Amino acid sequence: MAPIELAAGPVSWGVDFADGPDNPPYAEVLDGIARAGVEWLELGPVGYLPSDPETVRRELGARRLSSVGTFVFDDLHRPDAAARVREAAERALDAIVATEGRLLVVIDRPDAARAATAGRADAAIPLYGRAWDAMVDTVRRVAERAAERGVRAVFHPHAGSHVEFENEIERLVEHVPRDELGLCLDTGHALYAGDDPAALIQRHRDRIEHLHLKDVSKDASTRPHDFWSAVASGVFCPIGTGMLDIGSVRDALAAIGYDGFATVEQDRRTDTAGTPADDLRLSVAHLRAAGVG
Repeated sequence: MAPIELAAGPVSWGVDFADGPDNPPYAEVLDGIARAGVEWLELGPVGYLPSDPETVRRELGARRLSSVGTFVFDDLHRPDAAARVREAAERALDAIVATEGRLLVVIDRPDAARAATAGRADAAIPLYGRAWDAMVDTVRRVAERAAERGVRAVFHPHAGSHVEFENEIERLVEHVPRDELGLCLDTGHALYAGDDPAALIQRHRDRIEHLHLKDVSKDASTRPHDFWSAVASGVFCPIGTGMLDIGSVRDALAAIGYDGFATVEQDRRTDTAGTPADDLRLSVAHLRAAGVG
């Protein structure tokens, strides 16, 4: 199969937001990623790493890490948040350009209603009408700005968000042309939504430009309904210990000739069982043993 570069990021240490009170020191995270034997990094939420670009470049260089890019994780579904989302995207692009990254991952942040129905398509209330149109407009504006700065925008369907299930992914790609926006498939969030990651890779073969590799516990049927509570309960686990069929994902990636990045992640809280650095090493080992990365 085509070469795939494995990456990692602060998310696996529970760093979803830069101001999280329990965030570990960034040096601890960078050291853990380097010791896992990967050479690429998603920077995490803007503001978690030092704001001075020279400091960030020095910290990455000392550990022989290079930047893939980072994400904007915000309320894309809220028309009144459009200006703030674009400002957040601009700050993310600043960080990407300063570290010579390539990708901006665009994610709709779950609101309370959708987080409560995460993984349950029959209960989730979809976004329609002007609200949907406004979200699409925001995504397109962010993607356009990314392109202007030499960065490729990829959209990440996220559990508990307004683009979670297969029909919602289909709606998005119908409304945003391929030349404007790629897709970032998250294997764990696809499983959480009840979809087959390998089938999604094949179905969207012309749009998949980035991957988040993640696994879901085999005990997921007993998970809390609320997405954030499920994360805190440890529903996401090291790759190779849960429901993810690594072989089928590997074969699907080979079939489409995928040769990009794959960021290894494990959504968690700081008190989730296990140690982030150990879990990351285990995930990387299982992936490489399966011929991925």
